[in-house]
Amino acid sequence: MFWKKNFVILLLMLSIINLTGTQNVPFQLHKNQYIFLPDSIQLVHDLYLPETEAESFPVILIRTPYQKEGMIMFAEHFVRNGFAVMVQDVRGKNRSRGQFIPFINEKADGNFTLNWLSEQPWCDGNIGLWGSSYISYCALILADSGHPALKGIFNLSGWIDGQTVNNPGGAMHQMLIIPWLLSEGQSSELVEEGADLEEIYAHTPLIEAIPGRGTMFLTEDGTEIDLDRLDSPFTYEAVEVPIFHVNGWYDFTVQATLEAYKKIRAAGQNRQYLLIGPWFHNQIYAETNWIGEHQISENAYLDIAGFLDLTTHWFNHTLKGDELEINYQGVNYYVLFQNKWLEGKQWPPSSEPRAYYLSPEHHLSPTKSDEINARNSFIYNPLDAVPTYGGANFYLFTEVLGIKNQSSIEAREDVLTYTTSPFSEEGIVAGNITASLYVQTEGKGTDFTAKLTLVDSLNQSLNIVDGITRVETARCGEGVFEVSIDLGDTAFRIAPGQSLRVQISSSNYPKFNRNPNTGIDPMEAITFVPVRQLIYCSKKYPSKIIIPFLKK
Repeated sequence: MFWKKNFVILLLMLSIINLTGTQNVPFQLHKNQYIFLPDSIQLVHDLYLPETEAESFPVILIRTPYQKEGMIMFAEHFVRNGFAVMVQDVRGKNRSRGQFIPFINEKADGNFTLNWLSEQPWCDGNIGLWGSSYISYCALILADSGHPALKGIFNLSGWIDGQTVNNPGGAMHQMLIIPWLLSEGQSSELVEEGADLEEIYAHTPLIEAIPGRGTMFLTEDGTEIDLDRLDSPFTYEAVEVPIFHVNGWYDFTVQATLEAYKKIRAAGQNRQYLLIGPWFHNQIYAETNWIGEHQISENAYLDIAGFLDLTTHWFNHTLKGDELEINYQGVNYYVLFQNKWLEGKQWPPSSEPRAYYLSPEHHLSPTKSDEINARNSFIYNPLDAVPTYGGANFYLFTEVLGIKNQSSIEAREDVLTYTTSPFSEEGIVAGNITASLYVQTEGKGTDFTAKLTLVDSLNQSLNIVDGITRVETARCGEGVFEVSIDLGDTAFRIAPGQSLRVQISSSNYPKFNRNPNTGIDPMEAITFVPVRQLIYCSKKYPSKIIIPFLKK
């Protein structure tokens, strides 16, 4: 199947790419070594040891569900730069024994591995954790361990709270969860019968289509754990280790990385660095400088060699005590459409939030409408949902990934649009975008979506950020009520003559599972009904979007 084919191609590519700028320290590779966990489960690893006169070394630990052999390129880079490297298959994956359940065992198994590693004679007492995506989760979830040997973490597209990735706004991110579970060896009756992804997304009830045991995972001792409860507990106040975070504006994990950064910083840990480019998930492996229909500038291109050069500087600093060879204040972020990097001491930067109010004439205005009962409406039909087109989506689906001209979406009758007047001068937006809508619905439970776009001089509407909120049954009987939609963080330039636009609707499919409007759990629903949605734009109910502009 295509998701497995693409994943295998990625692993093969990672294992054969040659890097430049790497030192040439000789090393020994000890394959298929193992440790036993307290519950007698065997975890298997490959160990890379430098061949030098030193008896012990700083160590980089990589814990992966994606086959330790797929990490050869990274491990060889680090060991040739004088680090010992341990690449471990996580529980239940590749050569390691046990039952793989996403997220749930990584904290306990990782902490045990840290303890074992710190006691080895070839470890000099300085351990770093490295990873990307799920591998970064395996690293970040250990950040609160307080382990004395843990001296640095490098996080590419990782997270701590999986709900931010899997269920943003309360809706299931099915265009991520379902293909990822399939790529990790889970299956279902539908898959065995040859169903493709479109058929799986559309199946009712959806719970039957989720690979594995529906939304439940079975542990070695027979305990069932729901998909929504797979996260491990985490104490942000206990984080002492310095962390370098890297992500991109069109990466589906960017909000989760930013959440981890913000919460750790709020808890008092200031030794964090943050680099946010324009990229999508795993773009450094894709050898492309396109994000959807937008070509990024040369100063934003980050290939694997440059990425590993950055990680080596980080570990030379945190594990070897070298000076940090990074020339910015702590946060470096890319401004879309300005093609420029900006620096700061924190994210989000200091900004001036501006409210733009929806008007019944479909304008976005800095002033509220004076009308008493102004509103717009549309029919949300779950069986004719608004298609996903553009955004921070799962990287395998390149045809709907990144920046796309939204004209086909905005031509739909179930998508309301509101547009500002053209800007007379340049503006730089940087920070979190939120929409506050006053709504009414015929549904007994429903969704609302919002998308912010930039309308350029060619009248192309280019998507910037988007979000969704799932409304429970109890709220739908209240008459007019307010919903808040978190569209996410971004940084972009508005040029003179350009406008901002917001799209309002109730679906973004198949990225998110459909709400049936019946009050039935969307996972269990079989019947889907169309309903009228009302968006208020009045003096009493002033729907708005709040956009942070950098102060001049």
